[in-house]
Amino acid sequence: MTDSEVAVGVTHVADDTMKMTGCGSCGMYMILEGAPGKSFVCMKCRLIELMEEKIRGLEMQVESLVEFRKGFEQIMEQRHEVSEGKSSDLQMEAGLGNSEGRLGEESGQWKHVTKRTRQRKRRASEGEIELQNRFAELENEEGAQQVVTEGDRARKKRRAVSPIGKGEELMEITPNMSPRRIQDGLKRITRENGNGKNLQPEGTGDRLENSTVTRKRQVYVIGDSLLRRIDRPVTRADPENRRVCCLPGAKIRDVDLRLKRILKGAGKNPLIILHVGTNDTARFSLESIKGDYVRLGRTLKEIEAQVIFSGILPVPREGQQRCDKIMTINRWLRQWCYKEGFGMYGHWEAFMDRGQFSRDGLHLSREGNRLLGWRLAQLIKRALN
Repeated sequence: MTDSEVAVGVTHVADDTMKMTGCGSCGMYMILEGAPGKSFVCMKCRLIELMEEKIRGLEMQVESLVEFRKGFEQIMEQRHEVSEGKSSDLQMEAGLGNSEGRLGEESGQWKHVTKRTRQRKRRASEGEIELQNRFAELENEEGAQQVVTEGDRARKKRRAVSPIGKGEELMEITPNMSPRRIQDGLKRITRENGNGKNLQPEGTGDRLENSTVTRKRQVYVIGDSLLRRIDRPVTRADPENRRVCCLPGAKIRDVDLRLKRILKGAGKNPLIILHVGTNDTARFSLESIKGDYVRLGRTLKEIEAQVIFSGILPVPREGQQRCDKIMTINRWLRQWCYKEGFGMYGHWEAFMDRGQFSRDGLHLSREGNRLLGWRLAQLIKRALN
C-alpha cells in the first residue's frame, strides 16, 4: 500500500469520528468528536443558565428581606401604639389620684383648686432668726468718715501737680499709662497754657530712653519646593519667631527679587537660611549660577543679617553629569561663603539613599522631609546659641 492510500484512509477515519453538531439553545454549530446527545448545549449557554439561576435565587432573597422589613415595621408600630396607650392610661390614673386627694375632708365633695390656693410655706417666727443691721456702722459719722475706698487713696497719692502755677490744670498719672502717653499729655498741657517749661515728671526721661522692648531674633527659612512639609520640625521650638517660605519652582534670581519683601518687618539681625539652586542646575551654566549667587549676596549684605546657605541636594533621576555639576557648585559655594562671611551647611552625604526621594527623583519623600527639617532645626539651634 502506498503512502497516498494510507493518508486517504486516515482522513476517512477522521471524518467518521468528527461530526458537526448544533447547540439546542443558541443554534451555533460546533465540530465534536463522536456522536453527541440529542439535547446538546454549548458551554456558553450552560454558563448563562447558571447565571440566571443565581439571579433568581438573589431575587427570592430580596423579596424575603422586603417582607421581613415590612413585618418588622408593623411590629414596631404596634408596640409604639401600645406604649402610647399605656402612658395615657397612667396619666389619667395620676390625675384621678390627685383629684381624689383634693376632696374636702368634711363635705366629701370635689374641690376646685387653683394656683393661688396652694399652701404657702410657714414662715419662721421672728424669735428664731437673729436680725441685725449690717449697715449700722455707716449711720455714724465717724464710721462713714473712716470708710474710704482703696482706689480713692491710691488716686490721691498718684495725682501729680503741674508746676505751671496755682489754680491751673492738673494731670493724673495712672500705672497703666505708657511713657509715651505721659509725654504726650505733658506736651498738650504746655501747648494749652502757652508756657515753655518742661513739665515732664522727674525720672520719666530716663525711663523713656531706656524702655526698649526685648524681641527674639526672627528666623527665616527661604527656598524652593524642597522645603515642603518641613515647617513643623523647624517652627516647633518657637512658632512666633520662625517662618518657612516655600517658593515652588524658584530659582536664585526669584529669591533675590522677593527677598526684601519677605523680610519686611524681620527686626534686627535676623537669621536667614537659604536653600535654593536645584532648579538652576537644570537650565543654566556654572558661570551663570555663580553670578546669580554673587548678586544674591549683595542683596543680603544690604539687609544686615546672619546668613547661612544650605547646600544643593542630589537629583537621583538625572545622570552622573548633573550630579557632578551640583558637587562642583557646592564646592564653589562653600569657598565663596567663607570669603563673603556667610555660613554654609551641606547635606550631600545625608541624602545618598534613594528612599529619601519621591518617585519623580527630584522632590523629597516624607522620610526625606523629616530628615531635612530635623537637620535645619538643629542648624537653627546652633546658630542662635
